[in-house]
Amino acid sequence: MQLDHVNAIIFDLDDTLYPEEQYVYSGFRAVSSWLSKVGLTNNLGSDECFEFMQSTFKSEGRGKVFDRLLSHLSLSSSNYLETLIYIYRTHVPSNLVLWNEMTEVIVNLSKKKLKLGIVTDGIYVTQKAKTDLLLKGLPFDAIVHTDSLGPQNWKPSTTPFKVICNLLGTTPEHAVYVGDNPIKDFAGANRLGMQTIWYNPKKKIHYFEQPDFKPGLEINKPQSIIEFIYEFNKYSK
Repeated sequence: MQLDHVNAIIFDLDDTLYPEEQYVYSGFRAVSSWLSKVGLTNNLGSDECFEFMQSTFKSEGRGKVFDRLLSHLSLSSSNYLETLIYIYRTHVPSNLVLWNEMTEVIVNLSKKKLKLGIVTDGIYVTQKAKTDLLLKGLPFDAIVHTDSLGPQNWKPSTTPFKVICNLLGTTPEHAVYVGDNPIKDFAGANRLGMQTIWYNPKKKIHYFEQPDFKPGLEINKPQSIIEFIYEFNKYSK
């Protein structure tokens, strides 16, 4: 299958349309506020709990943040870990903002009569809260939360890409997928014959051991999406 004239652009969500760190810190705020409210901060303030989580996140990543915090507060992980995870995943964020230029790019793509879609992994309630806030007022035509299709259909499955193409009324050879995560974002779309674009603003280096996982193009700024579509469609007519 070969890419034909492009009529649909499909985006990943986290770290593609906006920096996911915003949601992470919003979740940390929700957790620290709850701990303070129920008197479990061990004489630390809500801000201090937040700062501890933020520091741990930066030094160790997200996986151990709540364990480290509970230990710091002399609280049992077996009693409280699942509660903190629940608060984090179900909180409603209020301060998520798209990457610079991304809103303008999305609006311009829509003005060019291109269909716009989202395919996003993650717990449904979490991702739904993000899309409800971030995409409000933007001209997206369809959103696929892969969790609604079952965990077996999270990326790199081809299933969510088949679904989003059907919802947009297009076919893979007429669609482009833009994502940020080379570990999982591109394989499913590649296997269907979609053009794939790696949005890599920090210019990270990644070695692709499996050809299916390698994107067709790498870009470092949102405006390059429009430039690619314009050039491709100009020569595919």
